[in-house]
Amino acid sequence: MSSLLNTTCSPSNMLPRTPLHRWLAVAFFLLLAFWFHPTFTGEFTEPGVPYSSNGVDDLSYVKKLLNDHKVGPEIEYASRTVRYVPDMRERKLITEVDQELFPTSFKNITITKESVLPAGTIVDLHIKQSPRPDQVDVSDMIFAASTTYGRFTDPNTSPIKEWTRWLTDGNGQSNGAGLILALFDTTSENLAKAAKSLEDAGINATVLPSSNELDMAGRYVDLVQMMYNHPTRPNRKYLVLIDDDTFFPCISNFRKTLSRYNPDKPYYIGTFTERADWLINNRAPFAYGGGGIVLTTPSAKQIVEAPCLAKNNETGKYILDSDQGDRLLYNCLTAHSSLTLTYLPTLHQHDEFGDPSGIYESGQLFHSIHHFKSWHKATPERTHVVADACGEECVFQRFQFKDDFIISNGYSVAHYPQGIDFDPLQMEQTFDWGNHDAGEAGAEVVFSYYFGSLRKSLAKTGRKQSWEILGSRKEGDGRVKQVYLKRWSDERWYKDGKTPIVADDPRDSVVVLTWIP
Repeated sequence: MSSLLNTTCSPSNMLPRTPLHRWLAVAFFLLLAFWFHPTFTGEFTEPGVPYSSNGVDDLSYVKKLLNDHKVGPEIEYASRTVRYVPDMRERKLITEVDQELFPTSFKNITITKESVLPAGTIVDLHIKQSPRPDQVDVSDMIFAASTTYGRFTDPNTSPIKEWTRWLTDGNGQSNGAGLILALFDTTSENLAKAAKSLEDAGINATVLPSSNELDMAGRYVDLVQMMYNHPTRPNRKYLVLIDDDTFFPCISNFRKTLSRYNPDKPYYIGTFTERADWLINNRAPFAYGGGGIVLTTPSAKQIVEAPCLAKNNETGKYILDSDQGDRLLYNCLTAHSSLTLTYLPTLHQHDEFGDPSGIYESGQLFHSIHHFKSWHKATPERTHVVADACGEECVFQRFQFKDDFIISNGYSVAHYPQGIDFDPLQMEQTFDWGNHDAGEAGAEVVFSYYFGSLRKSLAKTGRKQSWEILGSRKEGDGRVKQVYLKRWSDERWYKDGKTPIVADDPRDSVVVLTWIP
């Protein structure tokens, strides 16, 4: 009996009895701990994935990214580790943080000579909990887009990278949404190639040929019958027309918003252009297609049964005359139904040109964005990666720090060296109307009708510097690294646009943020 009583499992009894064996056992357990989670936070990370909350940062990804974009090797560098805390009830337009973003100054380094760098101390940012891409189910939605095989395969216009972000779980599987891709003037071989590309990306797509007898406007309206007649349509509640450059940053929140509208009733849901002058000149309150147009099955049925694409035998033009698909759709609904637009302003047409930073740094929750490969330049597929960490609603979310830095999550890290003496809730007017003159009204009036009062741009005043997203990647469950870049030659960040001379040895500046749970 006494021998049995002496076998209690105290910690000392569980270790080997000799000192050497005990030290070997301790070393073994420590090795396991470092291998699976170098930060001792009690969670596991993927073996072999560089991770950076233990005070140092593996630079292999950063080095390659900078080299690919011809940055460095001499750079200015700063970093910070961000721990997101999902305890907020709402997503704010801007969250004030009672800390400095960079309590230590930027350092001049030669990136090729470094193997590890400080990852920066941890700062806690409080957010509203929202789903990551692998937690999204939008299986009762189907989308449809019309384009050409050339645009679909051209690296400058192909939508596959962007579609993968909001049509899949980020791990090669569909999030349940269906996609119809209609390709114009192409071959059976190209249709098959396109279908294979989408399948390989994890996108649940049906690739069909567009009718060669229809022009661009007609092909757009014809997408409605493709969705209505799709074999999965009985399982879909919302049918969404999109352009090939429409992006949905918060697809789950978008679906939740649509739940306000009974799918058994006819709805025509969308947004207007931001150009108030165009809206007035068109004299028609129709949904602009680039922001996405949502139909329910009953409204799609009305469109399919109506003679939307009937033509005048003499002129060859549509009886419901329009050369734009979204306007032709509106004309048909107006002529053959009692439906009017249900306005959803969180969808965005983005009819602006030039520097879009004022929009993407506004802190808004966008249900859709558009024109980011043409009328202005942005990279939402890079921006959206942080959703793999803090969830979809923290994308583009803003955080303001005591040292006058503002993070617009996934888009930029901006610094205001003379202080933030303006209202950050007002949008900065960095954009313009391009070659589409606003006439006597002027840009401020035209865009203020949609965005509210705009504050003046700080470009070329010396009062703002901005590091814009260069790349981002998932580094484990709930962990994402972002790399932001400010090029020394960007004249926007100097007073009167006077950039330094090369003889002064100016450096590109890099910010790395690592998001952890």
